[in-house]
Amino acid sequence: MQKRAFGKTGLKITPLGFGTMEIRLVDEKTAGKVLNGVLDRGINYIDTSPEYPKAEIYIGSTIAKRRDEYVLATKCCDNMTGIGPMYTFDRQTVLDNVDESLRLMKTDHIDIMQIHGVIPEYLPGGPAGEVWETLREIKKAGKILHIGATICNKGPEFYGFPATYGYNSILRFAAWPEFEVIQLVYGCMTRLSEDVIQKAYDAYGTGIVARGALKQYTPVYDERFNVSRIAELFEPGETKDQFFIRYAMTHPGLANVMVGTKQLAHLEDNIKAAEKGPLSPEVYAEAKRRLNFVGVIPGPVDMKLDW
Repeated sequence: MQKRAFGKTGLKITPLGFGTMEIRLVDEKTAGKVLNGVLDRGINYIDTSPEYPKAEIYIGSTIAKRRDEYVLATKCCDNMTGIGPMYTFDRQTVLDNVDESLRLMKTDHIDIMQIHGVIPEYLPGGPAGEVWETLREIKKAGKILHIGATICNKGPEFYGFPATYGYNSILRFAAWPEFEVIQLVYGCMTRLSEDVIQKAYDAYGTGIVARGALKQYTPVYDERFNVSRIAELFEPGETKDQFFIRYAMTHPGLANVMVGTKQLAHLEDNIKAAEKGPLSPEVYAEAKRRLNFVGVIPGPVDMKLDW
């Protein structure tokens, strides 16, 4: 799997990354097989979080000895006290998260430290606020190498779920000079940020990671998929998930499409998609045309379209 430049970080990463949320649900032996499988098959970007500490424990217990083979991303501002909001944007939470992540993952540094579940309004003072000052201090100490953010998507009961927060925040964050990495919801069925991702990359050199490319955030996705008839564009034997991975990978402004799993078989399917590489320019353009058309179509799923 060829590596891509990761924005202005100077790092090179594979276009398919591995998110560890699901491996917190399995035992250590199974998690170890998956994590070692990730590295054995060439994926070199692993994303985790204090919010699922078993995943960080498994990273430390199963692949810490292979630390030079992967770029490690985790998050901060995760409130692990069990009291109050899930995310707390203050100095002490950042310090606690960083030290605990280093301990659990048995490493002396984290490549990408991301402020978790954030929008600009959550950081009073912006780059001059206490979260940023703390991150600068930790970076100077060598515990973290690059600073980023994962933009929140909240839940279906909130306005903007799942992609509006990313759309509204990515350019504002990218304009902060020390933000090198931004992660947001984006995929074939969740394309709201497609153009602003490119603008952030072109204007600021931001390393952008897509998450949720395979996730069905709302039942509307089934209708959108069926009406668009993009299944007609699949290669022989290609699955919907594989096409969706390749669609997201084709975006020229994206460095990485992050997909997680707890099963080796699913991991292998995802890797096969990534190894095929981006969609052809013709298929990519036609997929976008069909999806754009769906965006303005009224009526039921079984509407007949003459393409």
